[in-house]
Order: sequence, then C-alpha cells, then structure tokens
Amino acid sequence: MTPTLLTISLQGRSTKADVLHALGEALQLGGPDGNHAVREGGQSGWGMNWDALFDCLLNLHAGGIWGTSPAIRFPLRLVVTDARELAQHSPQAFATLIDVLEQTRETYAHTGRAFAFVVRE
Repeated sequence: MTPTLLTISLQGRSTKADVLHALGEALQLGGPDGNHAVREGGQSGWGMNWDALFDCLLNLHAGGIWGTSPAIRFPLRLVVTDARELAQHSPQAFATLIDVLEQTRETYAHTGRAFAFVVRE
C-alpha cells in the first residue's frame, strides 16, 4: 500500500509554541489562536503541549483526540521541513519534537500501523 505523505514546514518557527501551533494548524487539531475549530459542546481541542501532541498523533487515524480532524490513512510518512531555526534557537524543543515523533513511531508499530517520519533542517 502506498503511504500517505504529509509534509509540514516549520519555516520561520523557532520556539516550542511556534512549532506546536504549526503542527496544530497543519493537522487541524483544534485549539486556541486560529487552529482548526472543534465541535461545539465543551471540547476545547488539544492542549498545545508535547504530551497533547503525542496524544493527538496517536489518534490521527481517528481524526485526532476529539475526532474532529481529518482522519489520516496509514501507512503514514510525515516529513517535517525547514526545522533549522528550531534546532538553532530552541535545541531542547527540537530534541523533544524528535522524541515525540520517535515515540509515536514505536507506539504505532505495536498496533500494526506504519508511521515513518523525517525531519529536515
């Protein structure tokens, strides 16, 4: 089966908050400040922190944690581009992003779903 290819640019994003916002917008996770709106009834989207990102990534096939994002078909290949500014200005955030993506890959592997990623500076 041909993998779904999803490319997200981090151009101009140099902080944790910038990166989380960019990922939230690209994946339509819901949340504050212009990310994709979630359905009415109390759900407020994702928490825009690393733990919440991990939770959302683990539910991509189901439309995110609230089921309001587009469901993504697996196998999935995520390409994160233009990460140089993040790596230079926020090395801890860059390392955490890589860690979250690695944990996501490992967790999906246990469920039989293929999640691959590459981060390009």
